[in-house]
Amino acid sequence: MIKAEENMQADIQLFKYFESIDDPRQQGKVVHKLFDIIFLAVSAVVSGCQGWEDIEDFGHDRLD
Repeated sequence: MIKAEENMQADIQLFKYFESIDDPRQQGKVVHKLFDIIFLAVSAVVSGCQGWEDIEDFGHDRLD
């Protein structure tokens, strides 16, 4: 049980790190949160996607 709690703590720290990254984009042109884009890209690569087109397809397949 301790191992699961340690993994959950690591996940939370990873999310906090992603959220702390400054977004240099112009706010009026932002459609998706930077955190969502980074999380999608990391999730896609971990799931075996190779390249931006695969990542885009991964995102469309899991939209909402």
